[in-house]
Amino acid sequence: MKCPHCGNEAQDDAIFCDQCGTRLKPAAAPAAAPQPAASTAAGVVCPSCGHVNTPGEMFCSECGARLAAPQPEPATVTQATAATAAPVTPSAEGRTCPACGASVAQDEDFCYACGADLRAPAAATPVAAPQSQPAPAPIAAPPEPAAQGVSAAENECPACGAKVKPGDAFCEFCGAALVKEAPAVQPAPAAPASAAAPTAPAAPQPRLVVVASGVEIPLPAGQEVLVGREDPYSNVFPDVDLTPHGGEEGGVSRRHFKISLVGGQYLVEDLNSTNFTLLNRQRLQPGTPAKLADGDEIRAGRVRLIFRVS
Repeated sequence: MKCPHCGNEAQDDAIFCDQCGTRLKPAAAPAAAPQPAASTAAGVVCPSCGHVNTPGEMFCSECGARLAAPQPEPATVTQATAATAAPVTPSAEGRTCPACGASVAQDEDFCYACGADLRAPAAATPVAAPQSQPAPAPIAAPPEPAAQGVSAAENECPACGAKVKPGDAFCEFCGAALVKEAPAVQPAPAAPASAAAPTAPAAPQPRLVVVASGVEIPLPAGQEVLVGREDPYSNVFPDVDLTPHGGEEGGVSRRHFKISLVGGQYLVEDLNSTNFTLLNRQRLQPGTPAKLADGDEIRAGRVRLIFRVS
């Protein structure tokens, strides 16, 4: 059936839309008041159906019920007073968002749950110095692959450790290269300059680099590339699956964002994801494409990626 709110194709027996949470069937008479979602070591327990969800999900993946945001340890600070409140005090494991109360990491500048700005307000000065754009975090180089591919004794990817077939050029789980590039062949003696034809340089290969591991994921050829999390039950198979790179723990949606090539310009567009898409730490509006350049940081939920085309 089709969701009346966002148009997503859902399962015939689905009660809620897995993209926007809209109810698809009439609600039954409530038996009791819903209880707040409880957190366990395995994840967040849905107060409606008891299903254990991945930490960071805003809607239950089983019944679609909204999961309450975690409550802050100190006194609650409302969004109306967040602008005048004192800077958030870091705790041993992180800090708390002043707008919604979600627990965030020490180095986070924006809340992954509501997008609130977590940076402390700068003190007023007579002349404001221009703020330079922070340089992106250094990207760790991926492990150097074997000279002639994966050996028969190991049969595993040097980047993620997954089992691969001997002779494969790329890992089917993380996309890392398994074979070194062949050395350049020395050209034969050049013909006279009048007869030699100019050779066009090879087009750069677009790719995504996982900041946490340094793994490079080549983007498939085409005008649009879908990035998200594979889910055979919902029949969702994105072009780039972030599940092996912390996608499920990082709150990546099944259809999170897409990268398009229009008139020689790369664009990135959020697909109404649950935990938002950030471009250079700026939250994207769903359905509104933004220009994408080499070296830009894309954050899907809590998974950080660097876009490369050179």
